[in-house]
Amino acid sequence: MADYRAAWVPERTDMDWDEAARIGVAWVERESVQQGRPALLMTVAKNSLGLGSLATFATRHDWTTPRSSYRTSVARGRPVLVYVPDERTLQVAAGYARGSSLCAIEGFGTPLSGWARATGAIDLLGGSATEALQPELTEALERLHFYGNNGWTRGFGQDQARRVLEDLRNTGLLDKTVITGDMLAREHHAESVKRLAELIDKVVAGR
Repeated sequence: MADYRAAWVPERTDMDWDEAARIGVAWVERESVQQGRPALLMTVAKNSLGLGSLATFATRHDWTTPRSSYRTSVARGRPVLVYVPDERTLQVAAGYARGSSLCAIEGFGTPLSGWARATGAIDLLGGSATEALQPELTEALERLHFYGNNGWTRGFGQDQARRVLEDLRNTGLLDKTVITGDMLAREHHAESVKRLAELIDKVVAGR
């Protein structure tokens, strides 16, 4: 569903941040050379550049954040490295990567496994192949995508989404990470995905 080649570095407790960053940097550098396009570094904020490998990468390529005024002049369709993104930062990074490549480094409480599964992202740590989703969950994701055309706001779309989520809960297939990551990969707005996540929490709690 994504119109970019995806890769990711899953968060691991036995790996420090700079090592994870170096792995992502190496992949994006290769993509940049192969495509003949300059790369881009995307971070949540300007104070996210403490790591040596990221700082070096930023000297060779463009660097921006979702809130940067410089962002409007940055060219799109290029290899992007996004470092420990939240939902909004991942969404913005994907916009720059269209027609090119995107590597995401997971961390700081925003799980990316659902996004990685939905985009077919390469696990740069050499993890096992992603298991296929159950047909019932795949069908439910399609329905949730359809009902999210208004961002799962109150009304028909949210009501129908709740029914889908309740069915998944009752069959033991309700996985918040898979669902929200899949919706991000389908380019639903980050705020809409957060609203869906809140709805999932309510369904889990029986509210």
